Amino acid sequence: MRSKIRILLFLALGFVAGSFAMADTVVTVKSETVRYDDLRLISAVGAAVLYGRLRGAAERACGSLDGKTPQLASRYRACVDDSVAKAVAQVNEPVLTRYYESKRAAPTPSIATPSPTAVAQAP
Repeated sequence: MRSKIRILLFLALGFVAGSFAMADTVVTVKSETVRYDDLRLISAVGAAVLYGRLRGAAERACGSLDGKTPQLASRYRACVDDSVAKAVAQVNEPVLTRYYESKRAAPTPSIATPSPTAVAQAP
């Protein structure tokens, strides 16, 4: 009887320990909708305003940088960069894409149909 209890106890302990070990790999995805139907995306000014909105939304979706270790700060920057790249691709407007590419070295992929909203989503 005691051996069964010990086995159950060790199994329960292993399950709890495994849950804590996996806690670092759990990802919570946040998103924020950015409206841009009030902007004229035929001008660099409109593209710059939208880029600022997308970047701000990505920063909020990826969380705060306050008090993060250098490793977490690196993840945060990668999250923001990836979120902005995806949002720019989702918007799929040439002026915004050119503006974004002037800020970044790598070109962004595009999708076929533009819409009046974009979602900044943390990976």
